[in-house]
Amino acid sequence: MKTGWIQLAVMAASAVLALLTLDYLLHLVAAPKHLREVEHGVRDLRRGDPAVLVLGSSHARTFHAVGQELARRTGNAQTLVAVPVEAGKLFAYDWVLHNRLAPIIDERDGSGNLVRTRARQFVLVTEWWDSCAHDAPYWSLPGRAWVFGEFLEDLLQNGINGYNRNYLQNRFRVLLADSALVYDRTQQAVVSKLGRLVRGKPLGRSPEDERRLIGVWQRMVEEGAACIGDPVQRRSLERILAFARARSWKVTVVLFPRKPATLTEKAKVTTLAAFADQVGKWTEPYAAKVVDLTHRSPLRDADFMEDFDHVTEEGNRMFSRWVLDQDLRFLVAPAEEAGRVAAGH
Repeated sequence: MKTGWIQLAVMAASAVLALLTLDYLLHLVAAPKHLREVEHGVRDLRRGDPAVLVLGSSHARTFHAVGQELARRTGNAQTLVAVPVEAGKLFAYDWVLHNRLAPIIDERDGSGNLVRTRARQFVLVTEWWDSCAHDAPYWSLPGRAWVFGEFLEDLLQNGINGYNRNYLQNRFRVLLADSALVYDRTQQAVVSKLGRLVRGKPLGRSPEDERRLIGVWQRMVEEGAACIGDPVQRRSLERILAFARARSWKVTVVLFPRKPATLTEKAKVTTLAAFADQVGKWTEPYAAKVVDLTHRSPLRDADFMEDFDHVTEEGNRMFSRWVLDQDLRFLVAPAEEAGRVAAGH
């Protein structure tokens, strides 16, 4: 009997060792990426009192780098917290603002005074896709924005289902954030990359694959002209702007840069021009500034990741320096003005 238990323990240990070895080797093929999420923005907001709050899609991760450059330039006199909502739309940003951020923004001490008083600037990061209708559930909310209380409430009302299961799956992913196997469950890159290795091909895309994907993206952006302007997304944007105005924040809506190769001339004069025009009209009653960087930034094709969507680390650093010298120069100005006053100029 004792021998049987020993054999079982040896088999279990061998299986675990084999799994860990496989996971280690897969790091060489498709290493997990540790990305900034809603919870990191919430944590930073709770710990600090930033002068600038940035909310938006996963592209708001670039503004975490902008915040680092802003803090460096101003000696931490101007701080910025960026809250990215993966796969979000304006509805999702609105939900995160009112359910995750508002309780922290409006927190008061025992005397009834606001705990955080430095916020003066609010930046919303968006693009044309965010204003299109969204028929399916907003999967990113339970997966990236819920806390346990929201999961429990939904569980008691609806039982376990495909929607609220996203909360559990994301908690599992966070718990095993360094596992290549767990990370690839949503990325699904390992099989294709291993296949390329077996066939003796490089891990990166072939020129033919690159051209094909560029064509897919170009058609998607061109066809976006038919879906922008969804009323649900518009109401969400207006709720976000009203929230900021009620707190006397200066609001800037940034239309985020896209990979140049994915934008045809047709897309620029249809989808992108129409979206910029509608955002201008939607934001006008709220005196918000619109900064359209969709195809007006120094970012080149090489500054975007393999997904054609997000900016590389080096691209983020370059963009941060550029945008704080250009369109978002006003984020630096308050600290510079304070420095001149302190120096007696």
